[in-house]
Amino acid sequence: MTIPDQKTIFIDNAYEEIKNICINLQKDTDASNLEVKSLLKLLMKEWEEKEEQKTGFGFR
Repeated sequence: MTIPDQKTIFIDNAYEEIKNICINLQKDTDASNLEVKSLLKLLMKEWEEKEEQKTGFGFR
């Protein structure tokens, strides 16, 4: 078994935190899965646009 590197650990931790935020959002607001997915897609799009503006490169 290989030891995960720092990047893998960071990504795994971020995934768990985002998942918990989404679960709490659904509990607090009765948001549907589709609404949460739409919100995550919107956030990702905004983040990609800001990164592209900052660096001149996109992720794709």
